[in-house]
Parts: sequence; C-alpha cells; structure tokens
Amino acid sequence: MKILLSVLFIGFTIAFAQPQNLNGLKICIDPGHGGYGPNDRHVIPDAGLDFWESESNWNKALLLKPLLEARGASVIVTRSHNNYPDQQPSLAARWQFANSNNVHWFHSIHSNATGGTNTSTNSTLVLLKENKTTRQAAFPAAITMSSLIYSNIRAKNRTAATSGNIAGNPGVYLDYTFYGGPPNGFNLGVLSGLMMPGELSEGSFHDYYPETRRLLNNHYRKVEAYGIYNAFVEYYKIPYDTLGLICGTQKNGTVPINNIVVRLLPVNKVYNGDAFNNGYFLFDSLAPGSYKVVYETPGYSNDTVNVTLAATGRLASTTPLHNATAVLRNSTVVFNFIKPMDTAFVRSVFSISPVVEGNLIWNPENTVMTFLPKNLLSYKTMYTVSLAGLGNTLQPTVFVDNKTVTSNVVAKPIVVTFQTISLAPYVQLTQPSPNDTNFTVTQNVGIRFSESMDTASVRNAFQITPATVGSFTWTSSNPVNNTLLWKSVTGSLSYQTYYAITIGTAAKSVYNIAIDGNKDSVGGDQYSFQFRTQRQPVFVDGNSMLTMNYALHQNYPNPFNPVTNIRFSIAESGVAELFVYDILGRKVATLLNANLESGNYTVQWDASRSASGLYFYTLKTGNFFSMKRMMLMK
Repeated sequence: MKILLSVLFIGFTIAFAQPQNLNGLKICIDPGHGGYGPNDRHVIPDAGLDFWESESNWNKALLLKPLLEARGASVIVTRSHNNYPDQQPSLAARWQFANSNNVHWFHSIHSNATGGTNTSTNSTLVLLKENKTTRQAAFPAAITMSSLIYSNIRAKNRTAATSGNIAGNPGVYLDYTFYGGPPNGFNLGVLSGLMMPGELSEGSFHDYYPETRRLLNNHYRKVEAYGIYNAFVEYYKIPYDTLGLICGTQKNGTVPINNIVVRLLPVNKVYNGDAFNNGYFLFDSLAPGSYKVVYETPGYSNDTVNVTLAATGRLASTTPLHNATAVLRNSTVVFNFIKPMDTAFVRSVFSISPVVEGNLIWNPENTVMTFLPKNLLSYKTMYTVSLAGLGNTLQPTVFVDNKTVTSNVVAKPIVVTFQTISLAPYVQLTQPSPNDTNFTVTQNVGIRFSESMDTASVRNAFQITPATVGSFTWTSSNPVNNTLLWKSVTGSLSYQTYYAITIGTAAKSVYNIAIDGNKDSVGGDQYSFQFRTQRQPVFVDGNSMLTMNYALHQNYPNPFNPVTNIRFSIAESGVAELFVYDILGRKVATLLNANLESGNYTVQWDASRSASGLYFYTLKTGNFFSMKRMMLMK
C-alpha cells in the first residue's frame, strides 16, 4: 500500500564574492544563555523531547566557529561547554570577555524571535545596541552586518519576516527602542558595554513547536550557522564557498516523518534522520551539478526529485580589491564573474563615483568585464564602483542570466571601494633605449615618467655626460608633463660617442615624491642610462649623401607628438613602399606606394589619430628591405 508522501525541498548554492580572506579578523561568538539553568529556556514540544535554548545556541556556535576559522578568522567563544552553573556567565562578563580580548566583532546567538508579531509565526530578527542619547545605532557598521545576518538566515531556513525599526533594514532593531524606548527602555545587557560592533540574532522562534523540533536537529542548526557565516563573508567581501547545499523535510501529508532515509545520487550519500518529529535532512559540501534526491524511508513508497545546483553569476573577484588603499592612478577596474553574464544588464547597473570617463570591455566569453578609464584616476581619491539598481528598482545581489533573485530576500548592490595613491615616480621608457649604439645625433632624447612631474625639479636634476647644450620641452597630454623631450643644440652631439644621462634624486613628481630610480617603490634614488651615437655619414656636397645607396634613416623627431619625418634613399628607380605597423604587426598607415627615381626623400607621418606607443616603419623597394622603430608619446 502506498502512503501519500509530501516533500518540502529546498536547494540553493553558495556563490563567490571577492578573493580575500579573514586573516587578522578576531571574532567573539557568544552562545546565549548556558547550562540548563534557571535562566535557560526549556521547551517540551512532545513527550520525551526536551529542548534547551542554551544547548541549541552552544551547538550553533560550535558549528559556526570552524567555518569562520577556515577562512582565516581568529574566533573565541564566551563559554567552553554547556554545563550549569559555571557555564552561564553573566551578561556583563560576556561583553567584558570580548573587550578584554580586543576582538573586532561580537555576535550573540539566540532564538525565540517574535519581533512583536504573532508568536505562532517562526520569524527572524537581529538586535543591535542603540545610543540612548542620539537614538541611533551605537556602531553604524552593525546595521549592515545585522541586515546580512537577517537576510542570510531567512534565505537558508525560510523563516518569516519581521519589520525592524530602522528604515530600509527589515528585521533589524535598535534595542532601546525595541524594549520600550523612553522612559522605560533598556539596552541588551550582553551588548551594553561593547567597545566594538556587535549584534544579537534571534534566528527563529523556538516556542513554535514545529521549529522547536527542527532545532533539536544539529544539521538544521548548522544551516543557521551557515547563514551567520555567509553574513561575515558578504560583509568583508571575501569568496563564498564554491560548494552548495541541498536540504528539506520529508512529510506524510503535513506531518514530518521520523527516521527518514534519503539518498543523494550520483554521490551516493545517505542521510539517516532523527526521531524528533521534524523529518529534516541536509546534504552539504556539494559541487555544482545535477543530483537526484531519492527518498527511501522504510514503510513509504520511494520518490525521487531531480535537482540542479548551478553556479550563479555573482562576482568571483574584482581588481582592485574592496577597501584597497594603494591603487595606482593608471589602474583599470576588473570584474570576474563565474559564468557568462547578460552584458547589457550589467552595463546598465554599473556606476563609478566620482564619475570617470571610460569604456566597459568584455572578454569573448562574457565572464570578465574591464572598466578602462579614459584618463588617469585622480590622486588620493576614494572611488566607489557599484553594480546596483537603476533609480528605485531593486536589482539582485546575485546576478544571474535571467536577472532574477535566487533567494526570497531583498537584494543588496555589489560595491567595491578603493583609494588611489601616487607611488614614487619612475622612468617607464626612454628614447634611445638604454645601451642603444646607433642613436641619430639629430634626434630628441625622450624620457617618459610614470607620473606628472615637477618640471623645474627634473630640469635641475638632468645631467648629460659629456656635457652638451640642449633645450627641454614637455608633453601636455594626460598625465600632464610626464614626458620630457631634450633636444641638443645643432651640432653639439658628437658622432660615435658614448653619452650618459642622469636624472638625480632632486627630481620629483607634482605630488612632491622623489624619483624611484631602481623601481623598488621607494623614492630617492637617481636614474641613469647610456647610449652611443651613430657613425658620421660621408657627404659629397652640403646636401646630398654620398652615392645613391639604399638607406632607411631614423625618424626625427623621435620620440614625437604627433608629427615625425622619415628620410630614406633610393639607389635605383622603381616602386617604393613605406608602411607603418603597430607593436602587434598591424598596418596602421601607408605613407608611400609609388614609382620613385633614385635620390633622397623625406616623408612626414601625422599620428594624431594613433595611440601612444611603439611603432615600426618599413621601406621596401626592389631587393631592398629595412625596418626601424619609433616612439609616439602623447
């Protein structure tokens, strides 16, 4: 005979956040009450079943502690076991324990949340310390954490909502207001003396007998611990676990079944249920994929539910990291997602403040989005990059392809905040290159710095050996004055001579940071390089080079912005081709493709539409081919 089987099934994955850990974070976990004593909460939902809140809270703490420690946090617990009376510390002793250990965060675990609603409703709420004078949260950061705890517990255990008494934060309550406010309200004793952010969670309503029975199951408690753990993960923006959970209850109609047997395929895990009248089961640490949940409880007909745990499109990482304080001004902002994204949707919810002109670029798989600023970011500026809602429209925290929220809780935006700095300026590029042995005496010497420079200090710190007379000019593109061009007075550079150029330690950026000559990120050391000039050419008169040999000469000026001249010689009549290529080998300009008589020629290239960088130019005619490089510095 088949017995009617009703299944309540819950399946969800735990997604990614940012590549960072909780190293250095100290957390104090307080299992509320303690020791089966007179101040404990004792409920008997059925004959022979005893629920003690202290035991439930204690086990949640034991389950939460290793989750946080696995991510690098240092975790202490306000009591070491659950025996009465020595393990029922006073409320003051609990916050004093946290203060004396200099923890960064305090969390107290409880149950029996009513939130002023119907006591037969299984709900969740979180309380935090209120400043009685200002009537605001004593620690504003605790509002954010409390909201995350509330949302994550509800998402995991499907508890009911509570209203909260802080605008925009359902389920989060200021304690003084919650307990009556003036003149008779009070602060929660366990929070009253805290010197760091903290909160008290009432995960569910244990006087509600269906919940009492579930709270006797340690795996159900574990899922609440996952909820609190995920709140810390979200608050500190570190990676979620890459594994998922499948949990639920097996019922006969509306009545939970005892001693259930549930098998999970293809991993072939078996869950044997308890006899506490809850029918609860849990499989965790599951990789994304397809599963079969097979109900094999003796006395009941078998049933199977197919489940797919699919990775959501949440961020796997960002660069810079959230709260980074040493971001270079030439940085890009990169979002790595764990699956292909709806690029138009993500683009529509992207913002950066202060506003920065730039472009959003995606990789071919639509999993990596890069924001490429048009100009350098501002110096010592705090930027906030957000993937949030448009106007008043709520958008999902967990981005998925169909743009829907994957849980029953209000979504939060993904936010990355970072501050820019200017490290010691260093030399990025020179023309000629260090140790060049064929530098044209008519060329400009070019030096590009990583930052805008104080031009007077660089000019005073500039030295060329042997001493040579020359003039200084600077580029005016962004960043302003980061490229120095030094041009010798005509005829002052000697042929086939070694020269050394030194930028002394007095050179500094416009942010008053001394030059970093050896690129160790510490300013105060000079930069120098040497080069040798070319051999002296032979002339037959004042204008023409001797004989009509084939030759391609170095462009001048070089580096240049944006116009340069290219000289070449043709020995015999024929077709001459002069092309310009970028560093990837792509042709960017055809300067000449024509029949020429033998002779000397000069062609000009206007690169105003080209980007700064290294280019190559080639001359081909008859059996002659030559290539040289040039540097465009805007």
